[in-house]
Amino acid sequence: MQNLLSIETAFLNKAEIKSALNLTEIKGVQRTLSNGQKKKFDTTLQLSKLVTAAVNWFKSDEGKAKCSEEGITWSNEEFGNKVFGWQKSFFYKVIKAGLLEEEIVTTFKAKCDEVEATGKDANRSLEGLLKFAKQVETGSEASGTEEGSEEGSEEAQVEVRTETIFTLTYKREEGNVAVRIDAAGVVKTSNSIAEIEEAIAFLKSQLPS
Repeated sequence: MQNLLSIETAFLNKAEIKSALNLTEIKGVQRTLSNGQKKKFDTTLQLSKLVTAAVNWFKSDEGKAKCSEEGITWSNEEFGNKVFGWQKSFFYKVIKAGLLEEEIVTTFKAKCDEVEATGKDANRSLEGLLKFAKQVETGSEASGTEEGSEEGSEEAQVEVRTETIFTLTYKREEGNVAVRIDAAGVVKTSNSIAEIEEAIAFLKSQLPS
């Protein structure tokens, strides 16, 4: 909770109000969800290290030789898709995360904890981590010194996730269609209007008349 007046704090701390609003139970569920997100993120980071090691082997002389012996001629993108079943975008995010310095990951997680302690939802995800790492890198490049790198790390901000109010995902052989609209009315999609209209048309065709 943020920016509460003293009377508001006193009001919400009253036992009868806590009971009426189920505040204790709600906070317990929120903690469970937060812990679940942390565990999922930590597992994803573990996965990124394993995948990065696998990619390094694939690109090594030994890996190339083994593939050549079996007549395998995969590109990096094909390797990610055929071995792990991932699209190019997610595959490269996983690899980039696996290559980050541990200090950056630790700082990102700590800043996420700070944001979540205020009651806000930090973007604790691969996307959020990579954006944070880019901020740190930009700060380092701007100064060109190790001191600048530390300063960039301090100034880099964790993205606060805006509540999503609408999502649409349509899986196609030609590539997925994905649309997200947040509470601020910002539409996020990499698809064309025609592709989105196709997804909406499919949705309408499946609804009962």
